[in-house]
Amino acid sequence: MEKDRLQELIVKYTSGQIDKPELTELLDYVVARGESPEMQSLLTKLLETTNADDSLQLDADALYRRITHAYRGVHRRKSPLRLPRWWHGAAAVLLAAICLWVFKGDILFGGDTSYAKEMRTVTTTPTDKPLLRLADGRTIYLDSMDNGALATEDGIQISLQNGTIYYTDKAHSSTDESLENTIITPKGRQYQVVLPDGSKLWLNAASTVSYPIRFNSKKREITVSGEVYLEVEHAAEWPFVVDTKMQQIEVVGTKFNVSAYSDDLTTKTTLVDGRVKVSFVGEAEIQHAQNSIMLKPGQQLVSTESEKGGRVIHVDPEEMVSWKDNLFVFSDEEISEVMKKVSRWYDVEIEYLDGMAGKRIGGSIPRLTNVEELMNALEDTGLLHYKMEGGTIVVMR
Repeated sequence: MEKDRLQELIVKYTSGQIDKPELTELLDYVVARGESPEMQSLLTKLLETTNADDSLQLDADALYRRITHAYRGVHRRKSPLRLPRWWHGAAAVLLAAICLWVFKGDILFGGDTSYAKEMRTVTTTPTDKPLLRLADGRTIYLDSMDNGALATEDGIQISLQNGTIYYTDKAHSSTDESLENTIITPKGRQYQVVLPDGSKLWLNAASTVSYPIRFNSKKREITVSGEVYLEVEHAAEWPFVVDTKMQQIEVVGTKFNVSAYSDDLTTKTTLVDGRVKVSFVGEAEIQHAQNSIMLKPGQQLVSTESEKGGRVIHVDPEEMVSWKDNLFVFSDEEISEVMKKVSRWYDVEIEYLDGMAGKRIGGSIPRLTNVEELMNALEDTGLLHYKMEGGTIVVMR
């Protein structure tokens, strides 16, 4: 990006007249170049020349919520941002706060560098690899494979292309008997699958999906553990069924997210687009049809093992599927739920002191390379403190 263009975008940003594509361009540049001396110098100069008014005297919680709310808003707004009165004094602060994600924890609030933290040196790179288990028992470790054909089973060609597994029916068999494959992602990894019918799956960390490599003529049925976002190919007379530990979801063509981790007390189905019918899994089988719930876009069904049914709440679907874009989004969640997401991505253990597990936090932040960078960013909100003890994060007041 040319210097003049960068300055133009920053001027638009600080005046509140930047539109969504321009803000996306600016954020992408900051993330890509945030560590360069030129970028840090420019941001520091912005902060030094910022005269924040009295309305900026916020506690850490309020400031953090404003920052994260403004960032999330760019994903939804199509018109130029119309920002409140306090924005003009806070714009440079916000831009610097965004840059904390790439500045390795060096916080630039108000030009005061006293918040800068020395980076801890614990390494948390996951060691497990995503794998594909074939019907004949073979296991394919996907990271060790090049683009191209992986295997052929029952006339179905299985191939890998840039991190996505594809199934192509070369035999066009009409049999209702099909072999099953299973894909497993470890902590800290995601993967994509395109099924033979064209439906697309995105697996979050620590997730498992089992599916037939050729769907039968009556229905398309898969089993999910963990979290998966699905874009189901429309077929009115060919329902697509997702089985989880507490719910069975039936669709004909739609976009939705399922979170059904084995160590969670809840199973959540969030509808992004289209329509789904969700039934509740009983002790032995799916309950009668009258116990089903039809979801509308923007609704989430939350089921627990202690409830016979579930409750429907309204959510922001974009937030629920933001993990696909390598974002952590916390919607006023208990810290224990937030740290569970952190644990699954960085493969660390979590402990709590001072009753912190039940405290609540909201906001969004990218999945940073190192868990210490992420924890430093959370710590700088003033809502929590932490320490590393080997592979364990201890969260405290």
